[in-house]
Amino acid sequence: MRAGLWLLAGLLLGQAAWAGEVLLTVVERHGNRYRVEVDTRMRATPERIRGLLIDFPNLGRINDSIHTVEVVRQTGVTGWRIRTQSTICVAFVCREIRQTQDVIQSPDGDLVATVLPEESDFSYGVARWYFFGEPGTTRMRFIAEVEPAFWVPPLIGPWLIQRALRQEALKSVQNLERLAEAPNNDARP
Repeated sequence: MRAGLWLLAGLLLGQAAWAGEVLLTVVERHGNRYRVEVDTRMRATPERIRGLLIDFPNLGRINDSIHTVEVVRQTGVTGWRIRTQSTICVAFVCREIRQTQDVIQSPDGDLVATVLPEESDFSYGVARWYFFGEPGTTRMRFIAEVEPAFWVPPLIGPWLIQRALRQEALKSVQNLERLAEAPNNDARP
């Protein structure tokens, strides 16, 4: 989920109405856990896309559901603990979501964010961003799995959460693409 899992409207399937392509979007539920996978191709370098994702104070430009980001601490140049506050709306119900995550950049540049359940509204959460350079583009694959620590109404709740996760993920990809392609990151989501 994206507000940590940076955590994820009208881009439900297929090619989007901007320069990039959404190649795959999958949202699944397994028990109390939700899994989101988005595979996309963007016209920007992996370094530029990654740079936007680790520009933590400006994550709200990628997803406007995120309204507060605090870098709690930094470990070297490739590790951070961040705390976010987001507002996620499902149908007519909005909920404030708090999340603390440890974010690590691997030597190959991929990112992994792991939720700290004791400081989050999730009892489990891991998000991964994989970057593959292709001629003139970057392929980015985002995979996240989360388990809410809050009550989800049994009948319609899971369907609504899946729908919200899909919309948030695709909104984030669209804004990330727009920012990555803009000169000096000046584009506004």
